Amino acid sequence: MAAHVTGVIKAANDNAPRSRQRSIGPSEIGTPCVRRLAYKLLDWDPKPNSDTDPWAAIVGTAVHAWLEHTFGAANYALPDGRPRYVLERRVAADAKLVGSSDLLDRLFKCVIDWKVPGATAMTEYRKKQDPGLTYRVQAHTYGLGYANAGEDIEHVAIVFLPRSGRLDGMWVWTEPFQPLLAQAALQRRDNVLAAVVGLDPEANPQMWAAFPTTEAYCTYCPWFLPKSTDLSRGCPGANQ
Repeated sequence: MAAHVTGVIKAANDNAPRSRQRSIGPSEIGTPCVRRLAYKLLDWDPKPNSDTDPWAAIVGTAVHAWLEHTFGAANYALPDGRPRYVLERRVAADAKLVGSSDLLDRLFKCVIDWKVPGATAMTEYRKKQDPGLTYRVQAHTYGLGYANAGEDIEHVAIVFLPRSGRLDGMWVWTEPFQPLLAQAALQRRDNVLAAVVGLDPEANPQMWAAFPTTEAYCTYCPWFLPKSTDLSRGCPGANQ
C-alpha cells in the first residue's frame, strides 16, 4: 500500500507545472554557483540527482495554494479602487525571465514571497538573519517584474513559515527594493550564457571545468554526482 501511495504521489508531482518547468526562473537565477547556472541555461541532461523525494516541495505547494486562497478571500479595494493584494501574478524581469510572484501588497508597496523550510533550514535562516543570495535575488527579481508592469515597489520580503512547528516560529526578512541587484543578476545570466555559447561544452565536455563551482546546497542540485570525474555526466560538488 505504501508503495502504491508513493507512486501515485510521485506521478502527480512529476506532471505538476512546477516540475515540468524547463526554462530558468527567478528562483534559480540567483544561484551563487556559476556551473549550476550554466547547466540550467542549457537544460543539461542527464540530471543524475533529479529523483529526489518530492514531499517537501508538495507541502510547500499546498501551503502556497492555501495562502493564495486566504489572501484572496481577505482582499479588498484600496481608495483608488485597485485590490490591495495581487496574487500569483506572472511578471517579467526582462523578455527572457518570467515568473509567478506569490503576493504583492499594494498598501505596503511590498513584494512578498512565501518559503516553507524544514526545521534545520529554519534554524539556520534565523541564526544568520539572512535568506541567502538565491532567495534575495529572487525577491528583487519579482520586484523588478512588478516595477516593469507599472507597480510602485518600495520593499521586498520573504516570509519563512515553518514546515513543522507553529506560526509563532515564522521569520520575516525584508529590505528596500533594489532594482540594480536584479539587473545585475540578469547581466550575470547573459554573461554565463555567452560563455556557454562560446565554450560550447556540449561539443567540448572538458570545457565544463571552466565554469566554477560555489557551495550552494549541492546536495539538492539536479546535476550533483558525488566523485564524478566527467562533468558532462554530473558535478562532484564544490568541495571535490
